[in-house]
Amino acid sequence: MTTIKSQQIWVDQQNLANTKVVTHDMNTSDLQQDEVLLETDSFGFSANNITYAALGFKMGYWGFFPTFEAGFGIVPVWGFASVKASCHSDIKVGEKVFGYLPMASHWVIKAGKVAPHGFSDLHEKRKSISPVYDQYLRCAADPGYNKDREAWQLNFRPLYMTSFVLDDYVAEKASDETLLLSSASSKTALGTAQLLKDQKASRGASYKVAGLTSKHNVDMVKASDCYDEVYSYDELSALSSDARYWLLDFAANGTLINNLIKQLGDSLGDVTLIGATDWKAQEKPNPKLLNAEIFFAPARVKLRQHEWGHEAFLAKYASAWKRFAEKVSDQFYEQSHCGTDAITQLYLETLNGSAPTKALNVVIFD
Repeated sequence: MTTIKSQQIWVDQQNLANTKVVTHDMNTSDLQQDEVLLETDSFGFSANNITYAALGFKMGYWGFFPTFEAGFGIVPVWGFASVKASCHSDIKVGEKVFGYLPMASHWVIKAGKVAPHGFSDLHEKRKSISPVYDQYLRCAADPGYNKDREAWQLNFRPLYMTSFVLDDYVAEKASDETLLLSSASSKTALGTAQLLKDQKASRGASYKVAGLTSKHNVDMVKASDCYDEVYSYDELSALSSDARYWLLDFAANGTLINNLIKQLGDSLGDVTLIGATDWKAQEKPNPKLLNAEIFFAPARVKLRQHEWGHEAFLAKYASAWKRFAEKVSDQFYEQSHCGTDAITQLYLETLNGSAPTKALNVVIFD
């Protein structure tokens, strides 16, 4: 029998700024049939993870990694993990995987749907909102994995997956309108804009890709070369009401959307709600009043994996991902955070908006 001390960072579900570190003993002899003990190697962290917490109840993110104390939850992250112990015959100790993890040093999953490319967590305690979140990719068989680019995968891959399938969705519908992307400096918006802009010619498309961002981020967004046009939130009057617009909203700021409606009127056609980077916004958008659609990336991933096949999907994604990483590689820098104190500090800084947006955070427990 081996006893593992799992360090876990818990968050008060009613007050996201209230956190605590909990140590929980896990005995490898307690593993049941098909259960696997994962040890977190490293994970990324950005505003996207704050969205998971802010929408924890509304979207069900608190259900993935339940705690044993009511009122507290564990924020999901994306990261690399190694198999520490296994009671599944097809999963060996030492194997490295990438997937959806808790802010915890160790976690037990129940492996199922085992295939050469990966496996899923089918644990009865895991209340999942989509099977896409339950998949763990085997790094040895993943065409998108590059040992020298782990920091990029940790911080961009889950976000760029949304970018990848959102671009695929928009390309089916877009014609000659201006695609307005709010929170244009966010990693998901940058990835979406890059795909939309760089594939315009091959698609024979005539749409424009415009970014909306805060004044202090305008230069950074322009330097990314992911957009045709960039405007600050103070420059909405520069948007011509003679054009047609489709808003791809990553901010979830109702006031911003209302201001766009006042400026553009009937020229603002479709509104698609994707993220909630501005989770502290006083006014939230009302999808029904806006006649807006809500884009749920896992549903699109599932659709394309079914239509293209899992291997082909991963190959197409990996190709797109490599092009994006090369394009914006000089826009970001790696930053390491080690230990529960540093992790908690990073979480709180990201929560209050003071964490640097250009950092590729590589987070480890020890």
